[in-house]
Amino acid sequence: MKAIIRRCIVFAAFSGFAILTGVVILIFGGTTSRLQSHILPASILIAGVISTGFWVEECKKLKIARLIVENTIIQIRTAVIREVCAEAKQPSDIEASDVFISHFGILLNTRVIKFNQGGIRLRAVEIGDDFICFTYGTERWIQRTWLLRPAIDPVTIHEISEKFRYETGIVPTFVA
Repeated sequence: MKAIIRRCIVFAAFSGFAILTGVVILIFGGTTSRLQSHILPASILIAGVISTGFWVEECKKLKIARLIVENTIIQIRTAVIREVCAEAKQPSDIEASDVFISHFGILLNTRVIKFNQGGIRLRAVEIGDDFICFTYGTERWIQRTWLLRPAIDPVTIHEISEKFRYETGIVPTFVA
């Protein structure tokens, strides 16, 4: 979620700077009325408006991410391997990341998978020995997301199953 916040700040800063710069150049840029003198400020203003669109989308993503984190059913710690050295066959950059799962969706670093919002419904949850599979979608399309997870004792799996049943109304299926 920190990466989403950072991107939101960067888009906001770039949008404000570009729009302010474009307006200042248009106002104080000179008294010539030639077309060439207005191309640069217009281009800067357009870039600022496009950046503002990205900023609005990131703010929406941040709002959903906060909703997911605040209503977490299960949190899984995963390892993301960035690069594997061919000679030593050792990972050169391992980063641990948290996956947050709630009845509003899944937060995977900067990727937000939302369900039970905007017509997207959670259809099924399958829990296996080392994975959790979510089936979600609309009437027109269905998507499945598989998350590998560490081994969990049966009592904890039962608690997670009850949380899913209580929070979402979906009874998880156990797959051997």
